[in-house]
Amino acid sequence: MYGPPSAFDAAAPGTYAHGKRVSAWVSLEHARTRIDELGGGRVSYSVDPARTLANRASLRDGDPVAYWESARSLAAWQADGELPEDLEVHQNVPVRAKRIQIHAPIVTDEMLGEYAEVVAEIADEDRLSAKALMHLAVIASHGDFDSTDFTAACALAWRDEPDPDRLIRELVEMDPDKGVSAVLAEHTATAPELMTRLREGLEETRRWADDQGLEHGQGLFARTAAVLDQLPDHVA
Repeated sequence: MYGPPSAFDAAAPGTYAHGKRVSAWVSLEHARTRIDELGGGRVSYSVDPARTLANRASLRDGDPVAYWESARSLAAWQADGELPEDLEVHQNVPVRAKRIQIHAPIVTDEMLGEYAEVVAEIADEDRLSAKALMHLAVIASHGDFDSTDFTAACALAWRDEPDPDRLIRELVEMDPDKGVSAVLAEHTATAPELMTRLREGLEETRRWADDQGLEHGQGLFARTAAVLDQLPDHVA
């Protein structure tokens, strides 16, 4: 949630001021209402309810000083009973956050476009296929990190439950080129135009790998890495 310091941040008390805090909503449903503005990335972490400040997000539109003066610990809100839907919780940086976890990004079918049905079918049910297809979707984005291809790649890469450590090893051992080729064949009926476009990208990657003297699976990894290497410049 945190961006460039503003009047709201300057009004925060003590060690919560001037960017020295992390903030999050309690409700995932409220977070879903803000993805058009803030994007779909989702990270969760645990807090000590007694060592936080919390208030309703709707009060941000008023006087920043009044917002912070009326903020209470999350523990105090919990003592009142059911939490407001838009409750946001602030934790100052010196307090260590624990159990930090990257979740599946919050995306809609509209954001996934032609990938929507394929993501719905394999993202949770077949993690090996999802990881294989993720590489091809990254390549298909051509470094456009706001594209549907890259959004789909993120949705395929991360789910709510972390992947087992063995998953990448299994992908390498099975040959990712063969793995993604099988995914394209299996889902041609689901999204024929998308699968045709991705198959063309796979053929291009194979030719590139041949030119580089690489096995096709290693070429898939290498071209994916080349796109992701551009990401720091995009977010800078």
